[in-house]
Amino acid sequence: MGVFDGVHRGHSALITATVDWAHRHSVPAVALTFHPHPTAVLAPQHTPQMLCTLAHRIERLLRQGIDLVVVQPFTSDFARLSAQEFLSQILQEGLHCRAVVVGDDFRFGQRRSGSVETLRQVTGLEVITVEGILDESGARISSTRIRELVQTGNLERANALLGEPLHWTGVAVRGDGRGRALGYPTANLVPIEPLITPPEGVYACVARIRSHAPSPLTFAVEESETYPAAVSVGKPPMFENARGRVEAYLVDFPDEDLYGRVITLQFLEHLRPQEQFESVDALLRQMARDVARARQIVQEVQSRR
Repeated sequence: MGVFDGVHRGHSALITATVDWAHRHSVPAVALTFHPHPTAVLAPQHTPQMLCTLAHRIERLLRQGIDLVVVQPFTSDFARLSAQEFLSQILQEGLHCRAVVVGDDFRFGQRRSGSVETLRQVTGLEVITVEGILDESGARISSTRIRELVQTGNLERANALLGEPLHWTGVAVRGDGRGRALGYPTANLVPIEPLITPPEGVYACVARIRSHAPSPLTFAVEESETYPAAVSVGKPPMFENARGRVEAYLVDFPDEDLYGRVITLQFLEHLRPQEQFESVDALLRQMARDVARARQIVQEVQSRR
């Protein structure tokens, strides 16, 4: 049980313990996740930006061996369930649990009144607790810590703790057409959920294109295309009226309309900060270098897989 934002390396320990127990006892391995993030209901002003979309969260859980993902809508009514009501209505009557696997600091029920000890005393279920996973420096891996790393620009470390590149998904909308005029038509993207975005700068990414927004019913079977991408985050200082945004130039993408298409960016590496250039020609020369470097980084990453 948990939010599983990012499905990072710390979550993998919970997943492994769940899958192992389920296989030994010939029952399904189920992940119970909550959406939206509980803070969005309990303290909206402190709602965190998510590390990935709900669809990607489900995809990651299934790929790591979970048989079924149950998405529990986190509403005001749900938040008012007492610990006892949560156990009886959700775990026992709803899921018919045989065992529960949680982190050692897991809390549940109204005002976080339930604990691991409550699980053991009230349900009679087998309760497996998993201690927090530490990274190489001895610090605990958590979604909060990974968000902080992304926000401070430490993309390499954030990706290491996630166990994959940061995924960011948006829909292509109409922009100013400035990129096309410069010879680099870009997809202007608006996030489909409140997602965390790396700091302003230019990044090397892998771009995956879908025909529509991923959902639990389509993401596992829908075909998608992937391209290297040079991605600009933030307001380009060369253009006075430019808006802050995420713009992706897809390398080798045919000259086709992307409006309305859903694009997932995998952020691989920070290339450079946003810069003020002396002329448009100087900007174009730098853009050519950005594209070449993005193509090279993606090829290197893909060759290691």
